[in-house]
Amino acid sequence: MSAHPSDFVTVIVPVFNEARNIVNNIDLLIHEIEDHFKQFEIIIVSDGSTDGTNSEIMAFKHPAIRLVAIAENKGKGHAIRSGLQQAKGNFIFFIDGGMELHPKELRIFLGLIRLYDADIVIGSKRHPQSHVRYPWYRKFLSRIYQELIHFLFHVNVTDTQVGIKLFKSEVIVAILPHLKIDRYGFDLEMISLAHLFGYSNILEAPVRLDYFYKNKRFFIFELMHVFRIGLSLVKDTLSLYFRLKKIKKPIKAAK
Repeated sequence: MSAHPSDFVTVIVPVFNEARNIVNNIDLLIHEIEDHFKQFEIIIVSDGSTDGTNSEIMAFKHPAIRLVAIAENKGKGHAIRSGLQQAKGNFIFFIDGGMELHPKELRIFLGLIRLYDADIVIGSKRHPQSHVRYPWYRKFLSRIYQELIHFLFHVNVTDTQVGIKLFKSEVIVAILPHLKIDRYGFDLEMISLAHLFGYSNILEAPVRLDYFYKNKRFFIFELMHVFRIGLSLVKDTLSLYFRLKKIKKPIKAAK
């Protein structure tokens, strides 16, 4: 399904110390967007990068690209929230800056959101058509975490954590004032708030993801990394659970 001429797409790209790859990644992103969308903007949010990432982005001359440079690393949730605050599109898409997930998914996601009149389309490792290479221990911990989410939030999705999502702008307008999580729990925060506010038509889409392609950590350091992320994620999740109980649910206008 091709883009409608009136579509204005905002693409938010959080990055941290991506100087080595950022130019190639921007080239790839623009190539996948400009032939299919007449109106688009790319907001690249550099989350405290110290390796020259900002200089590389500023040297990349393209009228659709804007850099938001955050002085101190505060987490991907904070970076995406900073981009959302400046987004102008009627569809808002975000994708991890390392491009482990291919930006061609934007066209597919937009087709799905129009075809099914969805509020949100999210990438899912557990979609039956996904092709994923992932360590067994991450699969195991992810399964446990998703079961916890179903129990606490009753959100009907199988995978909240993949770094590629598309929202209608009206969903972002509703949830943005309530977004607070700076790090790993921000994906769940966005989805659960949207669900709370009546935007519950959330569609999962397949992705291709090879975790081993860029991850070069030794096994023991990888386990320590996963453990650290897991603790932070559980802390964010429990804090979100109790915070949602205090938010007054607005009345959503009928479509």
